[in-house]
Amino acid sequence: MNWTRFRHHLPLLIGLGTIVLNVVVSRGAGGQHSLLTFIWLFSVILACAYSASHYADVVAHRLGEPVGTLILTLSVVVIEVSIVAAMMLGGGSEPTVARDTMFSTLMIIMNGLVGIALLAGGINRREQFFNLQSSASYITLIIPLALIALVLPRLTESEPGGFMTPRMEIFVATASVLMYGAFLWMQTSRYRSFFAHESAEVDADQVNDIGRVHPDSQQALHVGAARPHVEFDKPLWRDVTGLVVMLVVVVILAESLGKSTAGFLSQTGLPPAIAGVLVACLALGPEGLAAIKAARRNSMQRTMNILLGSALSTIGLTVPAVLILARMLGQHIELGLQLPEIALLLGTMLISIVNFTHGRANPMQGVVHLALFITYIALLFDVPVVTVG
Repeated sequence: MNWTRFRHHLPLLIGLGTIVLNVVVSRGAGGQHSLLTFIWLFSVILACAYSASHYADVVAHRLGEPVGTLILTLSVVVIEVSIVAAMMLGGGSEPTVARDTMFSTLMIIMNGLVGIALLAGGINRREQFFNLQSSASYITLIIPLALIALVLPRLTESEPGGFMTPRMEIFVATASVLMYGAFLWMQTSRYRSFFAHESAEVDADQVNDIGRVHPDSQQALHVGAARPHVEFDKPLWRDVTGLVVMLVVVVILAESLGKSTAGFLSQTGLPPAIAGVLVACLALGPEGLAAIKAARRNSMQRTMNILLGSALSTIGLTVPAVLILARMLGQHIELGLQLPEIALLLGTMLISIVNFTHGRANPMQGVVHLALFITYIALLFDVPVVTVG
């Protein structure tokens, strides 16, 4: 086996070795080294997540857009849900871990990664262009789903705080699944051209006043996008198998991570909401890197597909999965955000409407999103005490 193949298989070998080590040591360790254990598990899961992202990216290139990006997004959902489930099963877990994870995911994507991608893409270009129909479709669904899942529970009076009644949980889960299902139908059928990966360079004079690429240029873009990026010498099933195996390893390791997270937070004195940030970082690391690389290659359409698609799947798929899981485990989770977080969420959505619905992106927009992300980080260490109801 040459070095390249060994490097690709190294995360799997380390992951399997960690699983075996956990089985052997867990009986006598008793969590005495929870801080070191957490750091090791976090690093191993992150490496495995990057490996899974590599396989998913290869499958994405081979299947084409938008199906390929959808596979990458669903892989992130599997990682996110598995780690959240481990947190819920772990001892001393907070009832807000699912909410904190989903809010962290939205803030990291919509502000942190979007800001970095716009800055990275704008280093050598004044503006970048993308199909406004795709971004408008994403934003149109992200806003109502976020309001229903993360804001509405705080404003209802049927349950105190940010909790929901069982009937309200059924409504939120059902609404999320139906709306996301409708989006998938639109994305993979007659409207798939809205989300086409435009890989060629687009000049400013090729785009009209409302951000749409002129037909002649659009035809050239699709021709350019049809060219394969990589010559594949392996059958597709091998890449699919590699993706599935890496996701299984992450799911198994997530159980151990969930048990050590509480010890990590207690030893470091960090606020409980940091757990949600850690989960979001594990799930979004590979996708975020792919989105930033796409922006630097002047492929802002792929960046929008990855980032906004991941934000939408967090609300449309993770929320129902977590609600169903909590019901199966007999747990009552809190999804409603606090008032400062609601204000930050609404501000993010308003800025996204302004920036993502005209088909043009520039570095100044990235600065604005990064400012909101820094505000979110500051809010983590200034725990809100304001409650409603």
